[in-house]
Amino acid sequence: MILCCVYDLAFKPDGSELLVAADMKVLIYDGSDGTLLQSLKGHKDLVYAVAFSYNGENFASGSADRSVIIWTEQHEGTLKYIHNEAIQCLAFSPATCFLLSCAISDFGIWTQLEKSVSKQRTSSRCLCCAWSCDGQLYAIGMFDGTVSLRSAA
Repeated sequence: MILCCVYDLAFKPDGSELLVAADMKVLIYDGSDGTLLQSLKGHKDLVYAVAFSYNGENFASGSADRSVIIWTEQHEGTLKYIHNEAIQCLAFSPATCFLLSCAISDFGIWTQLEKSVSKQRTSSRCLCCAWSCDGQLYAIGMFDGTVSLRSAA
């Protein structure tokens, strides 16, 4: 049972695990029966976003502490990078190893291949993000009503 606000949910692509962003933790539940498998602590403030990679080998969590943590399939936090403000949303590309992370006034693209983050500022608050099915495009929804459609290339 979760006794705090749930901010985000993500199923592993094979359905075996469910990630829950709740309080300052990432909770991992069995995807078939709802049993709590593990509670991960790595953030220092509320966790707002969770996402699995397309192949389920990694997942990410984003927090009000301004950090994004990349976790392994063994639930180990292997990489952490920082934005200037609280993380609002995360989305892994469905076709590549790119992770899109959106904070209040900027967004970043991370890739396992380069282990670096390319960040860009935005003119309005980022609220949501999504990838096209082929991973060639991504979209960011803004507080001012703008949807920014961009090429991943």
